[in-house]
Amino acid sequence: MRKVYLFVTLLVLLCTLSVPRLTSAAESTNAKDPVLLLYDSKALRTPLAGNVEALQRLLAGFSTPVTMLSLEQYKEGKLHSFNKVILVRNKSDELNLPDAFLQDLKAYSGKYMQIGSGLPNTIQQALHLQEQHTVDDTINLKISDLNQTSIAVSNMAWVTSFEGKSYGTVKSSKHPAEAPYSITSGNYGYIPYLSKGNLSELAASYVLKDWLEVSTAPQHYVLISDIFPFSNLELVNAMADRLYEAGIPFVASIQPVFSNWDYPAMQRYMETLKHLQARNGSIIVQTPIVDSTDSPDVNKLRNELGSFLDHLARLGIVPLGVSAEMYWTYDKHYAIDGLSFFDSGLILPNQAVQFRDPSDTAVAFYSTAYTIDANELLRYMDEGNSLNPLPMNTAIAYSFPNDASKLETLLTTLTSSWTTFDDYKNGGHSVQTSASKFSSQNGHLLMNGQEVHLNNQIQDVDAAHVYVQQEEKSLSGLFSVQNKILIVLIGTTLFLFGLFLIIGHRMYKRKYMQSWRQ
Repeated sequence: MRKVYLFVTLLVLLCTLSVPRLTSAAESTNAKDPVLLLYDSKALRTPLAGNVEALQRLLAGFSTPVTMLSLEQYKEGKLHSFNKVILVRNKSDELNLPDAFLQDLKAYSGKYMQIGSGLPNTIQQALHLQEQHTVDDTINLKISDLNQTSIAVSNMAWVTSFEGKSYGTVKSSKHPAEAPYSITSGNYGYIPYLSKGNLSELAASYVLKDWLEVSTAPQHYVLISDIFPFSNLELVNAMADRLYEAGIPFVASIQPVFSNWDYPAMQRYMETLKHLQARNGSIIVQTPIVDSTDSPDVNKLRNELGSFLDHLARLGIVPLGVSAEMYWTYDKHYAIDGLSFFDSGLILPNQAVQFRDPSDTAVAFYSTAYTIDANELLRYMDEGNSLNPLPMNTAIAYSFPNDASKLETLLTTLTSSWTTFDDYKNGGHSVQTSASKFSSQNGHLLMNGQEVHLNNQIQDVDAAHVYVQQEEKSLSGLFSVQNKILIVLIGTTLFLFGLFLIIGHRMYKRKYMQSWRQ
């Protein structure tokens, strides 16, 4: 029996080590409470369209697991399965909430936040809230060192009195006195207005951090995105050198390659990635572009992405995370076959949603960074000011320009900024396939537990390469002889034809001259 027990134990251990990590992203949700995100409408084709999606991405930026549900789908008792609940109210003309939800809310003892007006009476009383409504208005919003003017709003609630903590301020010509943008008190939070694409999207993160009870200090990163195999690699290397000399650590989001690794172009790409890594750059892998969910390539995602990561391992390149559009975290197929290698991720805004197996529950990375385009962020800052840390880990994104003058502008912007940026690899990040494990620890890069020694020397790659290999054919020799014989016959025929043409021309000319003389 002891031998059988020992054999079974060893068998289980071997199976555990040999099976790829299928749910690392899901396992990395750590101890954070999941949030139930309810909404009465997604406000499509209205000025508030996209605010639910914006909230989803903010929650992902705080590494928060989320289950999303429409109020129309709400079932009695659902509320009591969660310690944190957020309700987004976009239907300003419908004030009544479902009876099942209201009954559960009366007995609910967890944390509750509402976005949009129409707070239940019990919560209004708990906040000692008084507010006014305006139909159409233009507001100025300010929070921390960020501000935006002339934001058009409709049917927005203005908080006139309350008890608790306030975040940011809003004012307008109709309401010249400053009012709080959002408030919290005890278990309750309230954001009267949230819209995608303006400062309210970032402003909501300040109240969310406290309401979610996030205590870790946020980090700020420089993200250089859109680095492809056929980018101008000389400019990529020059950029890395300039940032290294300026003491600016950066994150490079690279496009994976699933084939043709022996091509010179791909080898030069790999040499550039090693150079980026040696110049204080942290490598993260950008998820592949999904053209169509009907493509058979979608089914190969896990094998191809795993093979690419193992190829990086053979070259001493250490990826530390993944950058993905947010909808990937709400899709079972992409989460398991694409994101499960990584416990750290950068959440990008959705560009072209291509669900394959959608889910109402999102996976959350152990370590996440919210991404924002640098030009968008500059709209909310006074020129020349440095950026104070945002409430969540933030990657300020710059798309790599394949143009020397535009790159110079980008580098001048970064090197002249007073903003302090953090080194991504100082955090704890882990990437694992069935054959390789990458990680970072206190600024050191590790591969399978061994520290990787960095080399900033770029190896020359021979451009001579046969891109299409010629297969040997059994009858090629015979065909070659036949071709030569045909060439000789055709050449001889043309020569004789030309000779006869010349002789005929002379004979005709001689006869013509004789007839003319007569």
